[in-house]
Formats: sequence, structure tokens, C-alpha cells
Amino acid sequence: MTRLFRAIWLVLTLRCEEADRLRSVRAMRDLTRSERLAERVHAGLCKSCRHARKQLDALDHALQDLRETSDAEPVPMPAETRERLERALRKRSDDRP
Repeated sequence: MTRLFRAIWLVLTLRCEEADRLRSVRAMRDLTRSERLAERVHAGLCKSCRHARKQLDALDHALQDLRETSDAEPVPMPAETRERLERALRKRSDDRP
């Protein structure tokens, strides 16, 4: 499969569960161009995913505002916790039909 075909296929076949996973992954790493496009197109067509995306965006903005106004030092996520989350997200992605 060519890269373009895979990107188009992702956009056309993205399900709500996968869009939700991509929104979660976005907090840990930058999405690829095709992942971003697929999630945006899906959110544009799916009212519940659009609502979930807006809620996550609002939460992200609130957290960013809190970071900017707080004088407390951020606490880094322990490596073990990050690895466990990444494994769970990969497993969830691999279990997708």
C-alpha cells in the first residue's frame, strides 16, 4: 500500500474509538499529518466526536492557563507510568479490527 493510499484509507475508515485513541495519543506525541487529518475529518462528520474534541481542547487550554499562572514546578510523569500508558494505547490500537 502506498503512503497516500494508507492516509486516504485512514481518513475514510476512522471509527469513533480510533478517533478517541488519537485524541488521547495527541497528549503524548505529535500526530502524523494523516492522523490529524483523519481525526479532523471524522470530528467534522461525527457530532459526538466533535463534542469530545471540544471538551478535550477546553481542558487542554485550562491546563495550559493553570501552568502559566502557577508558580509551582511541574511534576514529571514517572517513566514507568508513561511506558504503561504507551503500552495500553498501543494494545488498544492493535486490538482494533
